[in-house]
Amino acid sequence: MPFGFYDETTAALPHPPIPLPVVLVVEEAIRTAWQILRSRAPGKFNLATAIEDEITHELHEILYNEVLAGGIVEGFDREHFTVVTREPKIRNFDGSNLDKMPDLVVGIAGREQIFMLTQDGLFVECKPVDTTHTVGVHYAAKGIARFVKGEYAWAMPTAMMIGYVDRGYALDPKLVETLKAHPALYHVLEHPQRCRRSVDSAVSTAVHTTRHGRPFRYVENGQPAPPIVLRHLWLNRG
Repeated sequence: MPFGFYDETTAALPHPPIPLPVVLVVEEAIRTAWQILRSRAPGKFNLATAIEDEITHELHEILYNEVLAGGIVEGFDREHFTVVTREPKIRNFDGSNLDKMPDLVVGIAGREQIFMLTQDGLFVECKPVDTTHTVGVHYAAKGIARFVKGEYAWAMPTAMMIGYVDRGYALDPKLVETLKAHPALYHVLEHPQRCRRSVDSAVSTAVHTTRHGRPFRYVENGQPAPPIVLRHLWLNRG
């Protein structure tokens, strides 16, 4: 059954992909914001001891107020991007939950003709990776799974996971081992692969991609949701 006032003839889902060069600009902007955050002397905020929400709050403010507003990263500007929001309330794929809150959503300029503006953009979920926040219990089950189930980015073919990573935790093997141990749970179609357009830096691991099936249908047009590609950007806390 169509959702709301849309019908199957107008429900163009999924939305067109965000071009890779645009996604790469966002990733560079996030790395730059992270570098700024790491360089600041501990005060009221201490990256080494901060919890997830505190880190994401600081990252969001630097990314939006300083990197985007200041034109620090070439291409990450008001001409190409509209807004960076933190924890906006959006609905899941079938409207059974109206209060899903992805950590960040980056709005892309020039996409006014897509089907549903409220569900368009680069959706980002952030999770710490450390001794008390394991890849399996937190990063995968409370992050990756939300994209697979259609809670976040259900209209998009691509989204992003960010890890706030303590020393001693590497994407390979931590994420690789978790997904290989539970391929059916996370509907894994492609295991982590290093993006050829990304490299390791002083503050991050090169982006890796995974591809996951999504076992739901769009209520707007009855079509099965296509797989989603997740881009994994792990940021070093120390």
